[in-house]
Amino acid sequence: MDLSKLKEPFSLEDIEWRLQQCGESKDGRIWGKCLAYITSRAVQERLDKVCGADGWRSEIRKDGNAYLCTLSIRVTHEDGSVEWISRTDGADATDIESVKGGISGAIKRAAVQFGIGRYLYDLEEGWITVCENGKYSGKTKTDKWFKWNPPALPEWALPKGKISFPENDKDSAVQTDDTLPKIHSSSKGKTGKPTTDEANLKELGNTVISRIGDVMNHEDGGQKSFTEEEITKIRGIVANTRLNKEGVDELLELEKVVRKELDSRLSKMAA
Repeated sequence: MDLSKLKEPFSLEDIEWRLQQCGESKDGRIWGKCLAYITSRAVQERLDKVCGADGWRSEIRKDGNAYLCTLSIRVTHEDGSVEWISRTDGADATDIESVKGGISGAIKRAAVQFGIGRYLYDLEEGWITVCENGKYSGKTKTDKWFKWNPPALPEWALPKGKISFPENDKDSAVQTDDTLPKIHSSSKGKTGKPTTDEANLKELGNTVISRIGDVMNHEDGGQKSFTEEEITKIRGIVANTRLNKEGVDELLELEKVVRKELDSRLSKMAA
């Protein structure tokens, strides 16, 4: 059992977002900031995966208005001896679903003591994107409801590995391709302004990003070809790609991957 796997970032489908603050500007535009968190279900699934269903246990007890969780993990040493390592933390009961909320919070806080989801504490509040088909709902102090999507997670907060899609992992893996267009970058001029080559790189990069967006937002008969989780994952990769030579090469390769995946899905639908 490798306990270091407990600390690994969670997949996007295990991440939830909570609206921390929102408001309305003078011109009527709604703004907001949010934070990422994981559910107690995701914590339990991570423990099952790393420790085994019988390799961990939790004990909940009430202490005043708070709930305490003692989380224990079974460790087998090289000599065959078994030891249970325990961590305890707690959370106050919430106003809504006080018992359930308090227990859930206690479990997650105890899990952080083992490193589960601890990396999320390094994330700052992110700006939301207000849109009609947003995944989440919010309401301003003036009772104006709105839909919103969370920001893209930085690369270090995403699971490591290849870019993949369901049921087609092998074909969708990003591969190095020496046939990609070779773009030569140069340093900035003495004035600090971008050179012509840098301006061309930025223009090409933005064009490729736009094409990737068109592919990911493709619809067939009113049905999106990619899920919201897949779109969010690609958005995160794009958002953390610099528009230099290496970054543009990566974007060009990413475009090939998503186009190939789209073609594959459309072919299956037509079959």
